[in-house]
Amino acid sequence: MKYNRQLTAVVAAGLVRGSLAQTWCGKNYMANQSVVPPGGQFVLPTQSAEPLLSFRCAPVFRPYLEEDAKSAAFIVDTPIVYDWITDAMPISLPSNSNASSLPNDFGSLSITINVGNIFTTTNVPVNATGIQIPVDISALNAQKTAYNVTCSATYSAQSSSGSQSANEQKFNTSSSLLYLPNTNASVTKTDLRTGALWVRPASGDGGAFTPFVPQGFYINFEEYLATNLSMINQLKADGFNTLHPIPPYNNLTIFQQVINMTISAGMYIVYDMRSNYQNLSAVAQQVDAYASIPNLLNWETAHEPDGNSDPLNAAQATYDLIYQLDGYHPVSIVLNCQDYNFSPYVNGADIVLQDAYPIGINATWSPVWNTECTPDFGHCGCDNCQGEVWDVKARVQTFKDRLNILGFDRTKSVWTTPQAFGNGAYWNTTPTGLQWAALGFLSFSHGAIGSKSYQYPTATGNESSIEGTAADLTGPIQKYVQPFLVNPNATFASYDYQSVDAGVWYNGTSYLLIVVNMNNFQIYAPFQDIGLGWVTDATEQVQRIFSVYEVPTSPGNLTGTTFESGGIGIYIATP
Repeated sequence: MKYNRQLTAVVAAGLVRGSLAQTWCGKNYMANQSVVPPGGQFVLPTQSAEPLLSFRCAPVFRPYLEEDAKSAAFIVDTPIVYDWITDAMPISLPSNSNASSLPNDFGSLSITINVGNIFTTTNVPVNATGIQIPVDISALNAQKTAYNVTCSATYSAQSSSGSQSANEQKFNTSSSLLYLPNTNASVTKTDLRTGALWVRPASGDGGAFTPFVPQGFYINFEEYLATNLSMINQLKADGFNTLHPIPPYNNLTIFQQVINMTISAGMYIVYDMRSNYQNLSAVAQQVDAYASIPNLLNWETAHEPDGNSDPLNAAQATYDLIYQLDGYHPVSIVLNCQDYNFSPYVNGADIVLQDAYPIGINATWSPVWNTECTPDFGHCGCDNCQGEVWDVKARVQTFKDRLNILGFDRTKSVWTTPQAFGNGAYWNTTPTGLQWAALGFLSFSHGAIGSKSYQYPTATGNESSIEGTAADLTGPIQKYVQPFLVNPNATFASYDYQSVDAGVWYNGTSYLLIVVNMNNFQIYAPFQDIGLGWVTDATEQVQRIFSVYEVPTSPGNLTGTTFESGGIGIYIATP
């Protein structure tokens, strides 16, 4: 992981080359072009004065294998909402109820799940999330084609006297079940309760599926990896578990060596089709060649299709083909724009990565094109950004919110791409190790379930660099953070106290707290304002796992913590 000027030039040139389309994120950006509003903005739902039922159901895992048939289950959500999100339907609730009522205050729904010739009926509380319903699917035939699933619900509101109303209300929603034959080849499942992946050991020697949070790097295959395979060992030594080679993979002999070395290292690999994902014949050939490698994590197809204005249906066409041919691995895409044709592009993905790169940009003037950047014009390297770590927080949260609005909150997940480059093109600096870590922390606290930094190799030389930070951070994330992220029973809440961002998870026994001070000054954050109001003695109840720029707690200050500018921390708290 050695820093050099050639790296800066290659990264910068590659990113500028990517912006040589006539527009970027639908915007003109060159001096001889006029301002034309880009269009393609995401339409937020209108509000409803009356309660709506957001009834959704999905299998717990995608895919299920034959070996899972007896233990299969579906997950049902029945929240009451007041926005016309996708498939929300009016519901007449008891007159004495309100949106903040406990689930059992609304009564229950009679839910029927129908897949093939299987019918399962049970009662589920209204205004509940994450209700699991066992469904034995062993009577179905395992097949490549997904089964259509119909979920229906019947609701009879109780009157104020407690009697059941005669007016039944009926609701319907649909889903799909991917039920595949057993295989000894690689399989990556997605836990739709959390969005987390489940994998077998990368060695291919068999073993149980376990939850997995990717921590990895993009690395240019031709420029770096093909000439220095030892980078794989360095990434492994730094605690990373995922390698994403950037195509083209022209030297297939060396590419096979990369696969073999990652298998030996116990690392997973992402196969990238960005160069030819719109060529369906080429896609089919690549799926046929690499679907069975033991450490294949997922396929990545469209890279920044929104920036390049790729055809709106291209990602979905590739997605559909991959599922026809494989189905054992999820599909990811990377979106670069803050708000340009989000909805059609995400139809082609199970995993949506954001790659906002805000550190070191001039948010209002492009040093590459010598033009201004506004919501309607310009390309400054980070679309509609402010040039702060806050941009990544906002981008991840926005993507999560949009997926929920579209009805994809269970079936599509968000990953993040922390910035690990700079000093060229639009960026006048490389993020410090602290900034790089903050980008990842903010992503986890706003819904990301995987991280692949762009790109490797990056700056090194001291403990404050990205490499120095990574070596100390990847281990704690795997040991302490991952168990909370992948736990379907863990609750989560996010807090913002005077620009101190905090994510808090609770697993029934202890709390995980991830904190980022987004201010450029020192600040004290009371635990009661960042989700841990019960803390009375931090020295006894709060365990520091990892922190940078945290001010040591004084003996008389046991109910909060102080951070210098940009400070970050991971803590485990036990009541």
